[in-house]
Amino acid sequence: MDSYSFEIFVPEKPKKNNKQIAKVILSFLAVTVISFVFLELKVFKNQTYYYIFIGLLATAVAYWNGYFKRPSAELKGNFDGKLTFTKDTISVKDQTFSINDLFSIVIDNEDYKGKAVKEFGEFENPEGSHGISNLITLKTKDNQFVEAYFLQKSLNEFSKIESFLIQYYKNNLLSEDDLISIMHLEYDIDKNELRKKLR
Repeated sequence: MDSYSFEIFVPEKPKKNNKQIAKVILSFLAVTVISFVFLELKVFKNQTYYYIFIGLLATAVAYWNGYFKRPSAELKGNFDGKLTFTKDTISVKDQTFSINDLFSIVIDNEDYKGKAVKEFGEFENPEGSHGISNLITLKTKDNQFVEAYFLQKSLNEFSKIESFLIQYYKNNLLSEDDLISIMHLEYDIDKNELRKKLR
């Protein structure tokens, strides 16, 4: 194999939602005023009922502000260009870097398409992850940093470019632990097989 490419993902920049901010501020003021009035007028003879009421009121306000709604599974951003690996180069969109010009490579690739994810700790996304939360960071010898998010289709997709990764290891750009992590090698037999190839 001469080269292998991943799609680069460019996340959408978060938009400032003034309407949502105003809604939260108004909600906070409303809860404060209502709780103060109820406390001053001694509407509840028993203090416990007052605290239960405030808890229910705060829950209702949180629901109104959308805190209990299932998050959107919509992709926020777009695909733009390729991250391409070869034995001697790494290309990010239209920038190509020779491995001789690189100081380090950091690859964080824990995400993959279809990975089971829970959002807010309770809602499971039926389609799973989009697989786009993977990040590569290249540092060049002239102290330039290049970062790109990319799509990974399966957890062990980097095993397809094992020979390239070994070449980067031989150029002191990746460590043995990096290789094990990037290729997600769990079993000792696989790790030992890799160590033989590194000799």
